[in-house]
Amino acid sequence: MKRTVLDGKQWILDLLLRAKVNEFINGQIYKDNRPVNSNKEDIVINSLTMTNQMLQNGVFNINCYVPKKSVTVAGITQLHKDNKRLKEIADKVYAVLNDVWENDYNLDVETHQDFEEQNENYYNFRVQLNAYPTFN
Repeated sequence: MKRTVLDGKQWILDLLLRAKVNEFINGQIYKDNRPVNSNKEDIVINSLTMTNQMLQNGVFNINCYVPKKSVTVAGITQLHKDNKRLKEIADKVYAVLNDVWENDYNLDVETHQDFEEQNENYYNFRVQLNAYPTFN
């Protein structure tokens, strides 16, 4: 039986939950998108594509969001990147997603990078997933 991107997102979610990443952040882990205007540490799993070959290859994004922290400098309050927290979460997630071999699939981190938004930063992991076919 062929797998879908829905299977891939669920596998990644299961890995993160098994490692208790959801207990490490103050937000939640979501598939596809997160609530509008969330100001929490959230993780979002989404997919780009998955082939339909015998050994299916898929590309997934895992985005780890961290709100900027309020800092007062010279009497002016500003929002700054929370590098410490972003690194803590990125390190935890990287350890879960890197070089995984399961019965139904394997996956590995292909690239990773941090991005800046207005009130938050997020760390993106681009993951390569290979799904094995099932024969029933």
